[in-house]
Amino acid sequence: MSAAVLLDRLDKVRRTGPDSWKACCPGHSDTSPSLSIRELDDGRVLLYCFAGCSAQEIVAAVGLELSSLFPP
Repeated sequence: MSAAVLLDRLDKVRRTGPDSWKACCPGHSDTSPSLSIRELDDGRVLLYCFAGCSAQEIVAAVGLELSSLFPP
């Protein structure tokens, strides 16, 4: 999966650098972007929620699987 698949399902997405974004975390009630997303050169997508949500909680909240964060 590319980060684009995840980004399309998130709110208030904004680019913070090359291959990195911030967005509202779907894993909790978020009104201000607290989710950091980064796509690595090898296709892996890294997630970090500053409120403490796990990657599993985040992807499940948007209808994806944890395996979606890794290239096939």
